[in-house]
Amino acid sequence: MSISGWLHGRKAYLDHINGNKLSGEEKVKEADAKYQSALANYAKAAVDKNCAPMYLEAYSVLLMRFQRFDEAMELIRRADKTTRQKADKQKLRVNYSICLWKKGKLDQAIELMKGVFQDRKMGTIYGSLGYMLIEKAEQTGDFTEAEEFNKEAMAYDDEDAVILDNMGQMYLRMGRPEEALPYFEKAHKFNPKQVDTLYYLGKLYHEAGRDEEAKEILDHAVIGNYSALCTTTREMAVSLRDSIH
Repeated sequence: MSISGWLHGRKAYLDHINGNKLSGEEKVKEADAKYQSALANYAKAAVDKNCAPMYLEAYSVLLMRFQRFDEAMELIRRADKTTRQKADKQKLRVNYSICLWKKGKLDQAIELMKGVFQDRKMGTIYGSLGYMLIEKAEQTGDFTEAEEFNKEAMAYDDEDAVILDNMGQMYLRMGRPEEALPYFEKAHKFNPKQVDTLYYLGKLYHEAGRDEEAKEILDHAVIGNYSALCTTTREMAVSLRDSIH
C-alpha cells in the first residue's frame, strides 16, 4: 500500500472511531461530520489497488451505515481476496449477509449466515441471524425455527442486548406482547441507548397506558444513534412520541 493511501486510510479510520464515540454520546451532528470526513478519506485510500483489507472492511461498514450496500459489498469482496485470517473472513461474510438482507435478499442472507454459523458461534451471528429468522417467520407465519434459534441464542448469552431485543420483537410479532415486554426491559438494562429497544419499550408502555414512561423513553429514542442496520428509524420514534398526548 502506498504511503499516501496508508495516510488517507489512517485518517479515515481515526475519524470513523471518533464518529462512533460521538454517536455513542448522542452528538448526532458532530458524529456525522466525522463520518463524512472518514468516507472521503476511505474513498481516497481505496483507490490504491493494494489498500489494506482492514481499511476496506472498515470503509464497507461505514457505507452500510449510510445504506450504500452495493458499494459495501464490492469492498467486502475486495477485502476477502486478500484477507488471510479465518476470523476476518467470517466477519466479512457476516457483513455481506447483512447487506443481502438489507437489499431484500433475505433467503440468500440467511443461507450465507447459516454457513458462517456452522463454523463459528458468536453473539454477532446469533443476533443477526436471529433477527433474519424472525423476518422470515413473519413472511411465512411459521415461527418454529425463529423461536428455537433465538432461545438457543439466549442460552448462549442472556445478557446480550441484541439477543434480548430479538426475543422481544419475536414475541411481539407472534402477538404475545406480555411476553415481549420483559425482554425489552432487560435489553434496556444492559444497553440503555439501543434505539430499537427504546422504540418498542415506548410503544408497549403507551399501549399499557403508561404514557409518562413512554414519552421519557421515546425522548431518548429520538436523539439516539441510528444507522441503516437498525430495525426502527428516528422518524418512527418521533411519530410515536408525538402521538402521545
